[in-house]
Amino acid sequence: MLDRFLEEATARRFRDGEWDCQLFPAEWVLRVTGLDPAAEWRGRYSTALGRERILKRGGGPLAVMTKGAESVGLQRTSEPKRGDIGLIRVGGRHYGAVCLGGLWAVATSKGLAAVKPDEVERAWGGAAWLSS
Repeated sequence: MLDRFLEEATARRFRDGEWDCQLFPAEWVLRVTGLDPAAEWRGRYSTALGRERILKRGGGPLAVMTKGAESVGLQRTSEPKRGDIGLIRVGGRHYGAVCLGGLWAVATSKGLAAVKPDEVERAWGGAAWLSS
């Protein structure tokens, strides 16, 4: 299921508020569970500035992702596995991401990318359905 999701994701264009670095992992969770960890923020912005305002008001990327992950029952994990989601840092920037194993998938303005993070700030998952 993850492979199909990633294949479909490669055809999507980056668009703030619809398909961006914060909504990408939420889309994966929504696809597998029917629960939307980004429900509170989805449709509330359409620009990078709008996204940054929501993140700032929410306490930053980590606080926003934590709130979303916990809202759908994801558990924090220190050993992320394929299909888990996380907040990673690459080149000083935060990205919401989906674990592929050693690499993480992220949505960027140039398309879907598999990256090796400088840091995995936090990861959530641990449920069998995320790795399917």
